[in-house]
Amino acid sequence: MEEARRGDVGHESKNPYYEGRKYKEPTFCTSCGLVYREGRWINGEVPEDNLNEALCPACRRKRDKNPEGLVYLSGDYLREHKEEIIAIARNNEKQAKSTRPLQQIMWANCDSNTLEIATTNEHLARRIGKAIKRAHDGKLEIKSANNERLVRVYWAREE
Repeated sequence: MEEARRGDVGHESKNPYYEGRKYKEPTFCTSCGLVYREGRWINGEVPEDNLNEALCPACRRKRDKNPEGLVYLSGDYLREHKEEIIAIARNNEKQAKSTRPLQQIMWANCDSNTLEIATTNEHLARRIGKAIKRAHDGKLEIKSANNERLVRVYWAREE
């Protein structure tokens, strides 16, 4: 038997939000407004008739507070440049969402010297960490366990 490829309906996945089924089309996410069409969640106009409703996988992750990516930012430098760094994270989210709308920031918690950003997707967490490193230097470390989808991205810079 041929091994199932990623994205095939009906195969087993380590992603707890992968349902192994397709939604009836069109389906509207009642939380974020995405529309399920042609086998994927997209930004689009909400049809007025024959509308089905559901929560998209990103909104279910948000509801469950179950991120797939965590970005931890720290250091004295962060205190002086926090707004710029948050803007980099938001801009990267916006760019990612233009082609992959399920890649979203779930929350950003900050205190005086640290900032934690949670994402619905591991790729967005990596993208944010790399963009901050490019723009502000510092030390970047990306960690993920072999059998785990969650990725942790650490960025730090002292003055």
